[in-house]
Amino acid sequence: MLKEYKADQIRNVAIIGHGGTGKSTLLEAMLFVGGKIDKMGSADSGTLVSDFDEDEKTKKISIKSSMGFVEFEDVKINIIDTPGTADFVGDTRAALQACETAILVVDSVDGVQIETEKAWRYLTENNIPRIIFVNKMEKERANYDKVIENIKSALGGSVASLCVPNGEGETFKGVMDAIEMKLYTPKGDGKDVAVTEVPAEHKELMELEKIALAELAAESTDELIEKFLGGEELTADEIRTGLKTQLKNAKLTPVICGSSQKVVGIKNLIRTIKNFAPAPETGKVYKGRDQVHPEKEIDVKLGDSGTMAAVVWKTAIDQYAGRFNFVKVISGQINPETEVFNATKNHKERATKLCAMIGNKQNDMPKICAGDIGVLVKLDKTVTLDTLTDPKAPVILPIIKLPQPVFSFAIEAAKRGEEDKIGQFLNKAAEENPTIKYGFTASTGETVLSGMGEMQLNLILNNLKEKLKLDVVTRVPRVAYRESITKKAEAQYKHKKQSGGHGQYGEVHIRVKPLERGKGFEFVDSIVGGVVPKQYIPGVEKGLREGLDEGVLAKFPVVDVWVELHYGSYHDVDSSEMAFKIAARSAFKIAMEAAGPQLLEPIMNVRIFADKEFMGDIMSDITSRRGRVLGMDSDEGSSGIQVVRATVPEAEMLRYSTDLRAMTSGKATFEMDFSHYDPISGREADKIIEERKKLLEEEASK
Repeated sequence: MLKEYKADQIRNVAIIGHGGTGKSTLLEAMLFVGGKIDKMGSADSGTLVSDFDEDEKTKKISIKSSMGFVEFEDVKINIIDTPGTADFVGDTRAALQACETAILVVDSVDGVQIETEKAWRYLTENNIPRIIFVNKMEKERANYDKVIENIKSALGGSVASLCVPNGEGETFKGVMDAIEMKLYTPKGDGKDVAVTEVPAEHKELMELEKIALAELAAESTDELIEKFLGGEELTADEIRTGLKTQLKNAKLTPVICGSSQKVVGIKNLIRTIKNFAPAPETGKVYKGRDQVHPEKEIDVKLGDSGTMAAVVWKTAIDQYAGRFNFVKVISGQINPETEVFNATKNHKERATKLCAMIGNKQNDMPKICAGDIGVLVKLDKTVTLDTLTDPKAPVILPIIKLPQPVFSFAIEAAKRGEEDKIGQFLNKAAEENPTIKYGFTASTGETVLSGMGEMQLNLILNNLKEKLKLDVVTRVPRVAYRESITKKAEAQYKHKKQSGGHGQYGEVHIRVKPLERGKGFEFVDSIVGGVVPKQYIPGVEKGLREGLDEGVLAKFPVVDVWVELHYGSYHDVDSSEMAFKIAARSAFKIAMEAAGPQLLEPIMNVRIFADKEFMGDIMSDITSRRGRVLGMDSDEGSSGIQVVRATVPEAEMLRYSTDLRAMTSGKATFEMDFSHYDPISGREADKIIEERKKLLEEEASK
């Protein structure tokens, strides 16, 4: 059973970075040095603690985030290893929102790469403290100074090199601490280190490094800057305090180096996290929403004294062990065998067992205190993004925000009768990873599986085939077009039917006009004198809303229309709500035909990350896709990684990830989310309408 740790004794860190920089091996080395595993595993042998999934072992890459922890002196360090491939960025983003600090891993030869740049931008935008670990210092051509310059020029910001390598490449033997002025050299298997004085030939260099650190540390407070400018020497404690303050405010990035594979510099990394990374801040305010009245904001303060509130940042479902919910406790604490309330689902759950994970191995916890990360086992309905609270004080904490899917398949079962089994499997995949979306799209009549990339979706479908022997047919999804109007119009319709007994009668006169894009539908009742009795007005509105389901051009849904009911007539005996509903629906169709109907297509916000060398091809390609380039972000003297911002029709982006990979030899990535609807006309519109009519005819003939 683990000992109990309070918020100030906890460090939550997420290991992030470009694929292939050795993130999973770094976690392995930290667990080894921290005494949590007996020997080092490797990606080649499929024995890494964090990459325990069969797909990860086969592909030798991380597909899901994984956890471990070490206990160092009086501190517990929770470590989340995250994937480095863009397809699995959802796991990385969730981990970063559960942690106070990022460990950004950079290769000692390759330096800053595309995913490094993307990660840095995200950290900067969200003001997340970060420590850079320059890994693989044992590699041929490793060059720490060159990487430091690359980091400064490519990423910007204030960088503090806390150590200097003792040798590089084959001669890399240890790290020299610039604050302590000590050399740390691994002993034996690397679990422990020998501490000696800095070699004489490096002493002058290390003195200069210490002065540079003192200057950076002094910027944290007026008192320290005054002392430094006055020519006084800052003590080691003052330097540490100043750097820690700067890091906490994300104004400074400490850099250290090592080799995860050779277990060199790992104890220094653990010590750096303990001494510099911020603990969960007691009293920090998180903005929550009232469960019953979502518009009402509730402040939730981090600390043990408040009522329990925790967020689920990851869900893992094991075929045999069941559901694992990874939670970050914000307020109060979670105890075993207690009732928790899922405020998101409005559902009570029983927290029977609490544990901390090392890969897929469970370690029992006595409780999960505020600021700590733990796992609740076998909850019934709880999934990622849910909030768990005290049943007496329900609140929803929308802390975890994930990117939107950028790649989709329309799918159908290869064999009839297998739809339910396929649906259960894919729904489970979506529960584990909220960047996966699965469901029926009414506007296009398709079942769609969406995610962050082709690799991610293919892995899921391959597992479906291998584990359940179920196959699906995939195709490019249809685009959810819309219809609207361009001008004002009026229409009337009288629904009159007599067939013995009570007849049907309802007459409506309506006016329509276009609304501002994105406003949807607005209904105005302007009846005076009771020419349409009040009890029939709801029937009119229902009929109009039904009319929105199918436009007059290609039977796409109708949006952004204002409708006024201004006149009508009724019959004392034959009128009914149904009769007015039919009349309104028919009148709306007539009005729409007269109001200049137009086709609308969805437009996406797109951000493309790529090297400078590809900019010309990328922007030319965006233009060929009927897109508009809005701008290009780059820093003065950057390494060449830039971001292109554009708006592009969704129809042109359905297979963009494949095309971009081919265009840039896999050296570019992109993000995308919905922006708005825009009119489309001419040949493009005619083609869409023709294809839609053909599709509807085919479906009608089945």
